[in-house]
Amino acid sequence: MPSDKGFQEVFRQQIATGAGLPADEKGFPLDSWTPGRLSAAISDADHKGSGIDLRSIQNWFQDSEKGISRENVGRLARVFGCDDPQATSAWQSELDAARRRQLARRRDKNVKIKNGYGEGPALEAVPKTGKSLGHRRVSLAERGERFLSGEAAVNLLVGYWLVYCGLGLMNYVLGTLSITYSPVEGLDTQVGFIWAPTLTALPLIVLPAYIFFVSELNTYWKNIGRGLCEGDKILAREPRLVNPWISKVKSFNFSFWAIALFGVFFVFGFQWGAIYLPAYMSGDANGVQIDRYLVALYKPEVISVSNAMLLSFVGYIYTASYIAVFMAGLLFQVVVVLDYYDLSSDVDSENEASISRQIRKEGQKVVWGSYRIAVFGLWLAILLKLQITYLSSDASNFISWIATDALGAVGLTESRNGFLNNTTVTHFTTFLMMVVTVSVLIFCIAKVHGTFNRLELYCGDFSFSRDGFAVTRMIAVVALLSLNLVGVGQFLGFSLYVALSVLASCHVLSGPKLRKY
Repeated sequence: MPSDKGFQEVFRQQIATGAGLPADEKGFPLDSWTPGRLSAAISDADHKGSGIDLRSIQNWFQDSEKGISRENVGRLARVFGCDDPQATSAWQSELDAARRRQLARRRDKNVKIKNGYGEGPALEAVPKTGKSLGHRRVSLAERGERFLSGEAAVNLLVGYWLVYCGLGLMNYVLGTLSITYSPVEGLDTQVGFIWAPTLTALPLIVLPAYIFFVSELNTYWKNIGRGLCEGDKILAREPRLVNPWISKVKSFNFSFWAIALFGVFFVFGFQWGAIYLPAYMSGDANGVQIDRYLVALYKPEVISVSNAMLLSFVGYIYTASYIAVFMAGLLFQVVVVLDYYDLSSDVDSENEASISRQIRKEGQKVVWGSYRIAVFGLWLAILLKLQITYLSSDASNFISWIATDALGAVGLTESRNGFLNNTTVTHFTTFLMMVVTVSVLIFCIAKVHGTFNRLELYCGDFSFSRDGFAVTRMIAVVALLSLNLVGVGQFLGFSLYVALSVLASCHVLSGPKLRKY
């Protein structure tokens, strides 16, 4: 028997010699194998009676690298060994060894392709425009993908920290690091830079974690995950070929432009141009919430209106940028999951043993990556909600506001927080952030669930119920954070609920780790 050939070579050789077929007295086969005849023979020899898909057998007859599953090795061995125990055992050993050799060859080929060697088919050729690939126009979606994956994400974080330090320096020079005003007689409310959770915990902890987990999912998926799901369909990365992952990202270019324009016109333009600028021009806040930017209307001796206008201009550009990053991160979740879903839809019955298990593992990792992004996306919204709710309270500063609520909840003080008569659109904004974040996570889980259900048709042990407990815990944490956001300032003891949410968020540290690139 051959000892150095892959399954396809061994199979074609034995089909040609008529292995397992009735032979005449000289040893020549009386008939020849066809896909239909082999399918019937396997069904007859299969004691379980489950048979095999004709399409899988047709793949064996073709010149391809489809391979064979372990279960089908046993079925084919019974046919070639004429159901004789010793012959069947010998054939099973040989066919299984050939299967492993073919898998090893394909794995080596894929590694070479992923490292830039070898040749493979192109998914999409670059149009001949007379320009080199290096000078082609880069779409906004591609730029976003670069900023939110790999080392570029670290550069993005460094950029945010530098802008944050610049804002802190501006507030120090202008005297608004710590500044109070009197909304009512006898009350001095702190609205300074260092007292705002949106300018401490958000840029220093939550935003970096959010960018990190978005980058982690993107980088893992494009460098490792999608290749493992592609199996033998991994494409060569030649200079004049478009990367299939980038092609997928580019198809969402309109969505990235919509996010960018939303940040410019609504987050920055509407809030600064339609709310803050008229207040500066008229000298009247018109019932709008007073913060470190509008405090100039009450404390012109500390910070002038012109300086406050400049400070708020820079501050809202900063806010609009990280809201755009927030939405882009959610969009990348969708892109990754749809790419995963499309790749897994190509799995056929013969790939189930070698690729389907890997697809299941990658699906689990995609869900965990999406969950981590969702948790920190919700914390972005929660910190915004905490800040604006505090500014609507009659507390003297953020710490005393939290402490009064916590002590009141456990009966250690009779004091209660009250509310001022002011308004802000951010309440609605944070609610939308919560809804979109939870909806995207549910979409991701549903898509992966759908993939697992489809795989279950081929292999019953791929049931999504195996992951039910982990998904239930994810949903419980996300539900807790969502209720936390809605309940901020709405009942006595909400601060304890916030503390519980912090502890529950540590669940993101469990689950499969992705950074293997």
